[in-house]
Amino acid sequence: MSELSQLSPQPLWDIFAKICSIPHPSYHEEQLAEYIVGWAKEKGFHVERDQVGNILIRKPATAGMENRKPVVLQAHLDMVPQKNNDTVHDFTKDPIQPYIDGEWVKARGTTLGADNGIGMASALAVLADEKRGSRPAGSAADHDRRSRYGRCVRLTEQLVAG
Repeated sequence: MSELSQLSPQPLWDIFAKICSIPHPSYHEEQLAEYIVGWAKEKGFHVERDQVGNILIRKPATAGMENRKPVVLQAHLDMVPQKNNDTVHDFTKDPIQPYIDGEWVKARGTTLGADNGIGMASALAVLADEKRGSRPAGSAADHDRRSRYGRCVRLTEQLVAG
């Protein structure tokens, strides 16, 4: 069990811990993409992937909220793979090891990948929340920010238009 499971809101941190456990450096996001697609299908959401690997997840509105404008949450699938000089870590095979240091979540010897890792975890946690009514919602996970930065704009337009 991850140290992060003691943080609140627990669904968010559980998803983030799972993301950390799946290697996803730039140019090697496929394992994380497969997990996210499987997660969304398991929840019964509509999932699309385009020709470059971007993922669109759609959640319909709850009754009475169908005419509201949709909410779209976006994050990158990859993380910037950096490590300390004294750290042995293969970002294509090894998980990130998050831990809690006071009020901070950090990683042992590597970057945490929290900028978009927590962004994706937030998007998935919002989609999974069944406790309150919601307008149409979607998540756009864009593939490989380092070589194709900017595709998220088109993803978002496609998602909102759909």
